[in-house]
Amino acid sequence: MKNYIKYAGLIIMALALGSCSKEEQTTLKNMEEIHKENGIPVNLRIVSEQDFSTYLSFTSSLRGIKESTGSSMLADTVEEILVDVGDYVKKDQAIIRFPKNNPAANYYQAQAGFKAAEQAFKRIESLFNSNGISRQTYDDTKTQYDVQKANWITVNDMLEVKAPISGYITRLNVKTSDNVKSGDNLFTVSNYDELSTTVWVADHEIRQIIKGQRATADWEGLSLNGRVTQVDLAMDDEQKAFAVHLKFSNAEHAVPSGVTANINIETKLIPNALVVHRNEVLKNQDEWFVYLDKNGIARKQVIQPGLRQGMYYEVLSGLKAEDKLITQGVNLVRDQSLLLVIEEETRQMVLKE
Repeated sequence: MKNYIKYAGLIIMALALGSCSKEEQTTLKNMEEIHKENGIPVNLRIVSEQDFSTYLSFTSSLRGIKESTGSSMLADTVEEILVDVGDYVKKDQAIIRFPKNNPAANYYQAQAGFKAAEQAFKRIESLFNSNGISRQTYDDTKTQYDVQKANWITVNDMLEVKAPISGYITRLNVKTSDNVKSGDNLFTVSNYDELSTTVWVADHEIRQIIKGQRATADWEGLSLNGRVTQVDLAMDDEQKAFAVHLKFSNAEHAVPSGVTANINIETKLIPNALVVHRNEVLKNQDEWFVYLDKNGIARKQVIQPGLRQGMYYEVLSGLKAEDKLITQGVNLVRDQSLLLVIEEETRQMVLKE
């Protein structure tokens, strides 16, 4: 705080030059003289080792690892919806019902035919087990029963649409009393304990991706961890790119199925790296350098940059942990400049674009 107050006073004095006469200005120190006497104001951070990743970024929709829809098999009015969005359902659990009097279903005729065939088969089966009838008669009766049973199941499936898989109801496309047509999608069931997606990768990038690489999916401030599960070896003719398939853990169901997320695939991880931001680095022809604070004096330090990710660079040589790196005010500094440290940051750098 003392440095802030001191430096603010110096700035005010320099600004006062505009209201002074030339004679008075000559008696006042200009900004360069202030810097020479008091130091160039800078911010520092203590360099520390940290993990440095390079990654490829994409935008893609996330879907439940298993997802299926229930469709109407006839045209009718929705009579009853048995679940709500978010409910967990088991495979073959009834979700939506239609009226039994639908002419296309022939519900009551199918019911009567099935019951008659069932009773007949039970009688024949009992006689056959006691050697009272031939095998041919038994087989004929059983065939008729199986046909009527299949018809009965089909009619029930038409009037009572069931969940095709176990999972959560993620969408209801209809409400009670809605009129629907045959083939209309009525609901979606998703198992989104895990989410999956496919991204399309250009030919000049595909060599950077292999099965098992770490990945993240970011949506609305939430981040899911995942892995590359498959890398296609042939380019898709329509997309003119390679398909890469990924899977993300979503055990808490924090991210809904169907959203569009930012996908980052980590192509390389360098542990214990030294990292600088582009704004902390200067370049002179082919020379990259930074300025360090050495007991209040700036010292030019040549570095060798390595891999780049966005605005961040891995440093291969020229820096070491605990160096005091000038982060702000670097463009005002020269080698051997006197420094006035305004703020010194000791926390590890947060690598964000």
